[in-house]
Amino acid sequence: MLQFLVQVTEKILPFFLLIGFLLGYIARRDLLEVRFQTKSGLGLGALAAAALALLEFTTALVVREYYNLAVLILILATEILLFLLLLAGRALPPEKIATPPLRLLFLILPAAWGAFYLPDIFIFPSHFAVGTVKVFSSEFVFIATGYLLGLLLALLAGHSLRRVCAALPLQRLFPLFSLALLAAALSQLGTLWQILVARRLVATSDFALDLAIFCSNNKDLPNFVLLGLAALAALSLGWKSRFPSLAGENPAQIRKARSRARGFVRWSVLSLALAFSGFMVLTAGAHFNTREVVLSPPVEMPAADGLILLPLTLVGDGSLHRFVHKSERGINVRYIVIKKSATAYGVGLDACDVCGPSGYYERKGQVICYLCDVVMNKSTIGFAGGCNPVPLKFTLHEGNIVIKISDLEAEAHRFM
Repeated sequence: MLQFLVQVTEKILPFFLLIGFLLGYIARRDLLEVRFQTKSGLGLGALAAAALALLEFTTALVVREYYNLAVLILILATEILLFLLLLAGRALPPEKIATPPLRLLFLILPAAWGAFYLPDIFIFPSHFAVGTVKVFSSEFVFIATGYLLGLLLALLAGHSLRRVCAALPLQRLFPLFSLALLAAALSQLGTLWQILVARRLVATSDFALDLAIFCSNNKDLPNFVLLGLAALAALSLGWKSRFPSLAGENPAQIRKARSRARGFVRWSVLSLALAFSGFMVLTAGAHFNTREVVLSPPVEMPAADGLILLPLTLVGDGSLHRFVHKSERGINVRYIVIKKSATAYGVGLDACDVCGPSGYYERKGQVICYLCDVVMNKSTIGFAGGCNPVPLKFTLHEGNIVIKISDLEAEAHRFM
C-alpha cells in the first residue's frame, strides 16, 4: 500500500496543487470568461494522458521521453506568457484581462499539465495484479487502497487550496500563485534538462551531467515548495478569518460574516492538514518505502549421500527460513522453506522467474519479494507462476524435509 501511496502522491500532488492555485486565482479575480476554457483544458489533458497510457501499455509506438520533451516545452512557454499577461493586467478589471490570448492560455496550460503529470495515474492500475496478487484478494485490495488514498489526498489538497485561494486578498494571492508557477517551472526545467542530456540532444560535459544528477537527486524539492506555498496560503487566510473586521455591520450581517469566517477557517485547517499529510507521505512515507531491507543470511546445511535433511523441528515454526548450497562450480544456490499449514510446507528457490535471484524476506508474517515488494500468498509457495519462488522438489521422511543435491545443482544457473 505504501509504495503506491507514495508514487501516486509524488506524481499528481503537484498537478492538483497547481490547478488549485489556478482555479483559486480565477475565482478571486472573477474571471468568469476563462472558466470554460480551463475546465475544457483539464478534460483535454486527462484524455491525452489516458491515450498515452493506453499506447504505452499496448504498443511500443511512443517514446515517453520525446513525448515529455514536447509537452514540457509547451508548458514552459505557456507558463511564462500567462505570468506576463496576468502581471500586466493586475490593475485591470476582469473584462479587460480575459482577452482571447489569455483564454487560449487558460485552455492550453491545464491541458499540458494534465498531459505531463497524469499518464502514470492511468498506468499504475496495470501493476496491481502482479505475480500471485489476484483481483479481489486481500493483497490486491491493500495495493489498490494505497493508490486510492494517494489520489484522494491529491484531489482534496487541490480542492481545499482552490477554496482558500478564492478567499485570499489578491495582494497576498498573486505572489503565492507566481511563486507556485516558478517552482513548477524549475521542476519542469530540471526534467527537461535530464531528457536533453540522456538523449544527447545537448553537448555532454561534466557540468551537464552534474546538473542532470543534481536535478534528479532534488526532484522532490519543488513539490515541497508547492506544499509550503499551499500551507502559507492556508495560514494567511486562517489568521485573517480568525479576526474578521465587523465594524459598522448590522447584527444580521455580523452573523453572516462570522459564519463565512468560520467556513474560511475550516477550509484553511483542512488545507493545512492536507499539505502536512502530503509532506509526510513524500518524506517519512518515501523513506520507509525505499529503506533497504537486509536479508537474513542463508544457512548452509550438511549433506550426505547426495541429500540434504532439514529437520521439521528447525523449519516448522511458520517463519521463513533461508538456506544455501554451494554447487560444484562454487555458485551459492539459495532456497527457502516455510510451514504453510499443519501438514504442508512450501519449498522453493530464493529466486523467481520474474525477478530473478533477488530473494525473499519476511515482514509481519508475510513473505515479500525483495525486488518488487509483492506479497506472496503462502498457500501458493511451492507452486510455479508469477512472482512465486521457483518450486524445488522435496520429500518428507522421518521428521525431515529431504532435498536432493542434484535438484539444487540443476538450478545453479539461476544464481550466476
